Formats: sequence, C-alpha cells, structure tokens
Amino acid sequence: MSAPTAPLPPAAEVAMRSLDLRLRFPAEIVAAVTVHETAAERAAELAAKAATGKDLPALDVRSWEFAEELMAGARTRLANAGRLDLIDEVWSKVTRYRELSALVDRLSSRESHYMTPADWRELQQAQDERADLHFELKRAGRLDLIEGVA
Repeated sequence: MSAPTAPLPPAAEVAMRSLDLRLRFPAEIVAAVTVHETAAERAAELAAKAATGKDLPALDVRSWEFAEELMAGARTRLANAGRLDLIDEVWSKVTRYRELSALVDRLSSRESHYMTPADWRELQQAQDERADLHFELKRAGRLDLIEGVA
C-alpha cells in the first residue's frame, strides 16, 4: 500500500512548471514567459498597494511602469512567436479549441465502419471539450478568435 502524498508546495510547482517550459520550448520563449510572469507578479503587488488608497512613492510608481513595459515587451515577443497561449488564459483556450478542431476533423473524415470504439470515444470527448471551450469563449466575448475554425 502506498502512502498518500501531500500536494506540492507552491515553490515546487513553480519549479516544475519552469522545468516543463525549458524542456518543451526554445530558450527565447522560456525567457519571455519568465519575464512576463515575474513582471506581472510585481505589477499585481504594486496594484494591490495602490488599491489601499495610500500614495505610492515615486520609486514604486516607476517600478510599476517598468513592470508594465516588461510585460508588453514579453507579450510582443510571444505574439510574434505565436505563443500567447503560454501567458493568456483566453489564448490558451483558443489554442486548445484549434487543436480539438483538428482532431475532430481528422476523426470525422474517417469512414464510420473503420472507426474503433476508442476512436468514437475520443471523437465524442473532443467534441464535448470543444463545445465547452466555445461556450467559455462566447461568454468572454471572444468568438472572433475562432472564426473560420470548424
């Protein structure tokens, strides 16, 4: 009998995600994601500080502006590489929707008598997940991102 394991500490989850990124993507993509995430965290800290109603020192204001500039630069690099899905939940959903559409197209193009029960299950699951993503994108007002995708 195996002992139950506790959830990973947050620092370990961050390290695992970083390792996963480094193994799957080129260094410039990993660097852009890291810069964006670090700058976003700093901007969020400063936004929370500003939300208290107290005046921010000039250094914090400049730090916030710099964090926003870093985020914009990283976003541009990722957009140019077609990898906004790594930092943006909506783009992540769009990417997954497109992947599922390709899978549905591939499976649907087969003659039904050549499809195995596993193929039918995979097709049904892909269609269900794609429908869920369509609904989420519709609710977010971003169906424009999947126009033309079956």
